[in-house]
Amino acid sequence: MTPAEKVLGTALAVLILGGGAFAIGRATTSSPSASSSASAPAESAAGFSDNQLAASIAKQAGTKLAADSPGYLRAATVQALGTQIPSGAHENTRANTITFSSKSVSFTAVAVPPGGPDMTFRIGGLVNPTLIVPSGATVKVRFINADPDEAHGWQVTDAQPPFQFHPGQTAFRAATRVLGDPTSAGDGTDSVRFSADRAGSYSYVCPMPGHAQMGMHGGFVVGS
Repeated sequence: MTPAEKVLGTALAVLILGGGAFAIGRATTSSPSASSSASAPAESAAGFSDNQLAASIAKQAGTKLAADSPGYLRAATVQALGTQIPSGAHENTRANTITFSSKSVSFTAVAVPPGGPDMTFRIGGLVNPTLIVPSGATVKVRFINADPDEAHGWQVTDAQPPFQFHPGQTAFRAATRVLGDPTSAGDGTDSVRFSADRAGSYSYVCPMPGHAQMGMHGGFVVGS
């Protein structure tokens, strides 16, 4: 087995066996305990850049998890949901923000929609908008992975950009499952409901290693 295969195999094993509870770092072959940290270099022990390693992990995970989504939606439905302005929300396209006034918040986040930029989310027709919700709001997120060949998920984290290879721990227990490639049944979908009970500035990200680092993130602001 080559060093590259060991890196990818180790990272993918952690991904699959972790069941979506991510503690994934940059895998290395120097010692069994090697992992990522904020000071980790931008290149793995196998010589991969972060972006190359992230893409390899996500493609393998996309294949492995393709038939493991809680639900599936057809492409036309996904297209409509990705451009739908959430109920009770105000969009500011110039500022790229979506502000919710009600404490009952619901929206759809689509990963890498057709025709959209790579490594981004589409919410309410906007690309990676900042979401602003009242403190104490109950938030329901429907996440859809429309990427044809990479796995993605949706997670809120305390971390702020610029992100490391691992985007940080989950805040508010706000994390969907990581979903694999589309199947004949459609694009994979999962939902999460949580209480935004702590005011502050957070981020929503794709929890796949390296994806937030490559731009797959937006602001998540909980008002006072």
